[in-house]
Amino acid sequence: MNFILIAFSLLIVNLLAQSNQRPSQKKFVSEAVEKTIERISEKMKDNKLKYTFINSFPNTLDTTVTNYDPSIPDAFVITGDITAMWLRDSTNQLWTYMEFVNQDSKLQNLVKGAINRQVNQVLIDPYANAFNYQKKSSEWSNDNTTRCFLGVNAHAMSQHLHERKFEIDSLVAVLRLAVGYYKETKDASIIDFKYLKAVQRILRTFKDQQADQTEQFATFRFPYTFQRNARSTDTVINGIGEPVKRTGLLRTFFRASDDSTVHQFNIPENAMASAILKQTAEMLSEANLSWSLRKAADPLIQEAFALSSEIKDAIYKYGIKDGAFVYEVDGMGKQVFMDDSNQPSLLSLPIYGFIEIDDPLLSVQPIPIIFVGTAAKGIGGPHIGANYIWPMAIVTQGLTTNDKQEIRECLRMLVTTTGGKWFMHESFFKDNPSSFTRSWFAWANGLFGELVLKIDKEYPELLEENYA
Repeated sequence: MNFILIAFSLLIVNLLAQSNQRPSQKKFVSEAVEKTIERISEKMKDNKLKYTFINSFPNTLDTTVTNYDPSIPDAFVITGDITAMWLRDSTNQLWTYMEFVNQDSKLQNLVKGAINRQVNQVLIDPYANAFNYQKKSSEWSNDNTTRCFLGVNAHAMSQHLHERKFEIDSLVAVLRLAVGYYKETKDASIIDFKYLKAVQRILRTFKDQQADQTEQFATFRFPYTFQRNARSTDTVINGIGEPVKRTGLLRTFFRASDDSTVHQFNIPENAMASAILKQTAEMLSEANLSWSLRKAADPLIQEAFALSSEIKDAIYKYGIKDGAFVYEVDGMGKQVFMDDSNQPSLLSLPIYGFIEIDDPLLSVQPIPIIFVGTAAKGIGGPHIGANYIWPMAIVTQGLTTNDKQEIRECLRMLVTTTGGKWFMHESFFKDNPSSFTRSWFAWANGLFGELVLKIDKEYPELLEENYA
């Protein structure tokens, strides 16, 4: 009997040890985040929920802040199992902790360092989505991607870049991180001449991508082309994509999932751009700037407001059918009806402030790529393929509803599909969560933490339930 008791005790100790997946040597520690983990986890009775939160929520700080110089400040934040810094991912990874920056000066400085790093990256190349910390070759160094002006092509894959897939949301993410930081801190020191130059570069890039191919052929000016010897979702037809009509919308060659667009006017990415451009203009208008900075900022403010409005008008003209948003259009009648498993998606538009959660346009949506299995039900997509569900899509569902039962079900699916790893993954097989992609995906981990924070504020009783 004593032997059985000892064996059982050892099993429990072993399980508890396996559940704590946080590294002993953490890359970055925030006291405000640690206190939040302790406070919220104490409420949790379900060990699956508790350990997934304890491991996932601080994952960006624990493991991905690979180079941080507080004196500049400068911060290089990798995406996880890929040791490069994505503009989109790094913004979303740090967004998880934005509400704590005023409680922790060290954390505040980290976010400020990431803003400075992103600004420098945009100035290196506004068409790139991911960057190396130092100059080196990447696995995508041989991509056929060019800058073209007056008929002269120049190969653009420099050693600063990890990858050069042009996605609207990458540049919008840079603007969003600065806006979020300023809203929390009112610290206008991030707005210097280099930052304003990056904003100017972003606006110029967006306006270049409003042009259609007819205009570009007429002027011999293709600011960006891309081709890769790979599967169809990883390359762009003809290097420039299918024809589109000028509509006021912005062309994007790739989606947030890094898959190529079918039609280059992607509605979620344009909606995110419209919302964040407006917020950027409002931030620059409000900020207490020196005379010289104000003089440089004012034209950008007007340009950002105007572009935001132009994009929004075009979305409501070209991006709606039968009372609901469509996913992609070409401005000439072709449309794609789906939703993304990543963000920005149509479902995520309230997160960026483009519409409200109860907007009628979100009440009826085109059928997304939904997979139903014995483990969960959720959205997947072409990036991984059939029968693989993305936890990010389930989190987005939870973040954009006020239905308590729907949130409960989202939480249940998330904590029961980690494959016993106590982390979020990129995707998992609908019938077997032990079959998953990406064991170290910091953005998804942080997004799960955001959902728990929302539940703690709005439905804290859900944190005390058991999730079978």
